[in-house]
Amino acid sequence: MNLKPFSVVLVLLAGGCATGTRSPSVDASLPSMSAADASGILDAANATRDNGHFSEALKIYQELLADPSVPASATAVAQLGVGECMLALGNPSDAKQIFHSLAANAELHASALQGEGLALLALGQPEAATKALREASEADPKLWRTWNALGDLADVKRQPDEAATLYAKALALNPDSAPILNNIGYSRLMADDPAKAIEAFRKALELDPKSETIRNNLRLAVAENGDYPEAIRAAGRDQLPIVLNNVGYVAMRRRDWDTAEAYFAQAMEASSSYASVTAKNLEQLKAERALPQ
Repeated sequence: MNLKPFSVVLVLLAGGCATGTRSPSVDASLPSMSAADASGILDAANATRDNGHFSEALKIYQELLADPSVPASATAVAQLGVGECMLALGNPSDAKQIFHSLAANAELHASALQGEGLALLALGQPEAATKALREASEADPKLWRTWNALGDLADVKRQPDEAATLYAKALALNPDSAPILNNIGYSRLMADDPAKAIEAFRKALELDPKSETIRNNLRLAVAENGDYPEAIRAAGRDQLPIVLNNVGYVAMRRRDWDTAEAYFAQAMEASSSYASVTAKNLEQLKAERALPQ
């Protein structure tokens, strides 16, 4: 879903480093961990993960898995947590294996299918991802990340109406999600509806004002709507060459040749290190401008 040559990130979650379950010798006189104690530790690990501290959460899950006295039900939940952390830390391959192994667990079936689908999506296997995610949505329609990922897959297939329906389901379950709103905005931008894209991106930015991804996406939508100066306004010096290049590219897409060329020239002046990227865009502009209109 990228508007090349700039890249816009949809959001979405990926995972870390593999872990196994150790089996040290056990003194039979040692008491087993109670289900309540295990649940408390899992709650702490889950809260740590939900706050985005995936490495720290992974360590907590690993410590639980290393304790042979932990109840089997808690062990399975900890394994699911490991998979989620690995996915978020950039290791979807190992995460997929964990999720797949948990899919037969009746209590974790839907969440495991969701995790497997997200991992497959991160691994660039859209058909397998769609199958797993569809099964997850049937097993538990309340999994918002499932609907969000299915919306992303619909956008990849250039099915904006289907994507809109799926994102709406995700947003109904998680109305204060900046990632979902970002994806909705990007979807509308790809569907040549910059006004709706701007609306979604602004809502997303209100929820996550520090996100440069959302801010850059908003700039693209504003430029696509024809307001080039506004798209560039407030861009920092370090971001200016990229913003100028991206706005120039949008102007080129809109066949606004002179404006595009002017912004490309400004981008090259703003940063010599970025000149090679902009130079390729200038070549593309000249080629497209020479074509019969």
